[in-house]
Amino acid sequence: MDSLDGLLPLPEISGSALHAPGSPLEAILDLARILARRDSPVFLQGESGTGKEVLARFLHRNSPRSAGPFVAVNCAAITPSLVESELFGHYRGSFTHAVSDRSGSIRQASGGTLFLDEIGDMPLELQARFLRVLQEKVVRPVGGDEDVAVDFRLICATHRNLGLEVREGRFREDLFYRLKVLELKLPPLRERPMDIPFLLREFLTEMAGPRLAQSAMTLVPASLLQYHFPGNVRELRNFAERYAALAEIGGTWDHILEGRAALSGSLRESAPEYPGGIRSSRLTRNDVLSALEACGYHRGKAAAKLGVTRRTLQYHLERMKREGNVRGGR
Repeated sequence: MDSLDGLLPLPEISGSALHAPGSPLEAILDLARILARRDSPVFLQGESGTGKEVLARFLHRNSPRSAGPFVAVNCAAITPSLVESELFGHYRGSFTHAVSDRSGSIRQASGGTLFLDEIGDMPLELQARFLRVLQEKVVRPVGGDEDVAVDFRLICATHRNLGLEVREGRFREDLFYRLKVLELKLPPLRERPMDIPFLLREFLTEMAGPRLAQSAMTLVPASLLQYHFPGNVRELRNFAERYAALAEIGGTWDHILEGRAALSGSLRESAPEYPGGIRSSRLTRNDVLSALEACGYHRGKAAAKLGVTRRTLQYHLERMKREGNVRGGR
């Protein structure tokens, strides 16, 4: 399709491809299809948001274990005191809150795939136990005195440099080498900007339907390719979600890109941008959109930033939605 000045030169996109022909991701997926057929552990390396769990599910779907379960555990999201029970399971009464038996993620993955995300966050004291699970294919639940046989394929991932973690004593060297039998490294989105239109089209179609996705893709600014996406594919998906949320009231890609700095920090209560309040009639579309963007689309916070009541902000949102007029201009 033809592109306008300052807009993203879009390729012809058909089907459901999530990467461009010749993208670095294409070679990675080709290799992943080969590795999927083996039963050895696969180690996924990549920055946060590059799609490591998506690739893990791709490996599972293309493996001989595809009919079995896919069990995902984020080691960074579990408190250290609960990781042991989450992975190995426990018997009722083995500790204070163990009110019933729990099989644990390792046994739940039997016959299928166990995906351990952020394995670099696994407590050091549990790493020796997990190494034994990998070597002997048995697990002993907390509070038990007998081993239980398990059969699973391990895929693990981390954004950390595990080699450095080993050198600094935070990760066991023997486990490190046991995990890195087969390895895949996901490139950050800034190294494959040609994939942005494909991913963006897919996200917009999922969130708002093909009609809005088609119109939105004709208006994507070229600056989107120049942005480095520190949050990678996850951040691009958030961009698409924000566009879909604001499109009905005249939001543009420019609003989304302008607001990225405000959204990159932690969300906090904003002081009124207009001390002493502002007359409702003086609020412009750009005022409303900018405040929503800066406050993560939290209407109460946006109203506080504008110095108006939430009810007044809601009035303006409803008016803008009814008008549904200009999509450009400032």
